[in-house]
Amino acid sequence: MGHLGSFIKEYLPAIISVITVIFLIVNSWIAFNNNVAAYANNVAVWDAIYSTTNKSEFFINDGNSTPIYNVFVIRGRRGVTLNVDSINKNLQRDDVGYSRLIVPGQHRYKADSIKFKGMEMGKGGLPEEYAILFTDSSNHKWFRASDGKLIEINYDYFTYLTTMSNLTAPLGDMMITQDSDK
Repeated sequence: MGHLGSFIKEYLPAIISVITVIFLIVNSWIAFNNNVAAYANNVAVWDAIYSTTNKSEFFINDGNSTPIYNVFVIRGRRGVTLNVDSINKNLQRDDVGYSRLIVPGQHRYKADSIKFKGMEMGKGGLPEEYAILFTDSSNHKWFRASDGKLIEINYDYFTYLTTMSNLTAPLGDMMITQDSDK
């Protein structure tokens, strides 16, 4: 028992210090990741439902004080959730809009590349589904699905999308509409 008591007496402070340092490192890592995700949580896209221009229109909200970059908006079929698997080689030019930069705030956009489908019969007035890919000001890359789920992605989606033969051009077609404050 003497050796155990001696061991505890000599090494317990060191063990407690190591545990404390590990705890502080883990807490710092969690806080950093929460701060990174907090930025992306302030970015979303949704259908404007009623088009004033006979073009697909949608709202993009960047609730941060800095812009988002290399933004792709993907439009999907009504009632079908767009998730990260939707970024595939079968994406069509008439379902994807692009902007190099989206300014902070909530604005109504149109994308000439996204084909306006109007109100589809038999869809019960459901809005079109939209997902968004973007890079934040800290160079973290994000995908927000049409159901609102946010996923950090770890590959160069810009190069991946722009090398698809059916998506290469035109880029830079998303514009704020005149009635963006409504």
